[in-house]
Amino acid sequence: MKKITILIAFTIGTLFSNATIINVDNNPNRPSGYFADLQLAINASTAGDTIYLYPSNSSYGNITISKQLHVFGKGYSGSSSGFNSRIEHLYLDTATSPASNPSGSSFQGLTISYLTCSKPNITNILLIGNYLANVTQCLNLNNNCSGWLIANNYFSGYITIDNNASIVINNNIFGGYYGYPINQSSSSSVIFSHNLVMYFQYFNTVTNAIVTDNIFVCSGATNTSYMYNNVFYNNISWRSTLNPYVMPPEANTGSGNISNQDPQFQTAPSSDSFDQAKDYHLKSTSPGKNAATDGTDIGPYGGSNPFVWGGQFSIPKIAQSNITNPVINQSTPINVNVKATKAAY
Repeated sequence: MKKITILIAFTIGTLFSNATIINVDNNPNRPSGYFADLQLAINASTAGDTIYLYPSNSSYGNITISKQLHVFGKGYSGSSSGFNSRIEHLYLDTATSPASNPSGSSFQGLTISYLTCSKPNITNILLIGNYLANVTQCLNLNNNCSGWLIANNYFSGYITIDNNASIVINNNIFGGYYGYPINQSSSSSVIFSHNLVMYFQYFNTVTNAIVTDNIFVCSGATNTSYMYNNVFYNNISWRSTLNPYVMPPEANTGSGNISNQDPQFQTAPSSDSFDQAKDYHLKSTSPGKNAATDGTDIGPYGGSNPFVWGGQFSIPKIAQSNITNPVINQSTPINVNVKATKAAY
């Protein structure tokens, strides 16, 4: 068995140094100084700024981003009122006058119907802890959009990779009905790791990918004309029908895989569809327990950054502040001790 180690280095804390924080809230009773319109806030921002997008009972619409920004939402489970930080179509574009590029941007805790990488050389994007809501294609990486980290998201549809390189897709849940989670890829630097895929049939027109430590709940037969020459390590396939789904699929290679065995979720789903009310952590008796290439659990709750439902872990915030000299003269500085929680991913 070949051991796969994935090392991803980035520091969320550096996003907040020497940058402006912009608050956007389209609720009528928003605080003074907050933007109501997300696109106007983006237009007024400077590259490197952070935008906090507050939950709302209405969408923030279609937006275009052509500079490096860091956009944080409350999380796709919403607030106690059930609202979300929702964007319909998010376009990543470039500008010519003055020249700008959204490379290095990050998006966390959002509900996004559809995201498109619209121009060449938009790279090093972090897409973490979001709900991608379109039931067909919900993420389209066209035009040489390489170097993306796609982690801890819940997908209703599939990702079109469009033969881009250095794409890491890990610790996501693909709950849609389309039959494949990724589409159109021939790069050997595409890594698909520690995901849960419902209704799995095949990867559509995908070759040379590294597929490791995933759980595939299968609904149909593979198609060798669509998916071949990929390498599968330590994956579980499960199909409750009489026809088994062999892992690795025909025309692909690999080792350490477990074919057609119940992964033994804590609460078993009643069908191939994803059920938010069920617990997809593994039981202690599961064949995937501590059986991944990295020694953790196979599936989205293994690896170094296990799946967090709702994406509500992302926003750094002040947890406690204490003024150490509350009684002062007019010209005396105020001393404040601050404790803050960092982003969990």
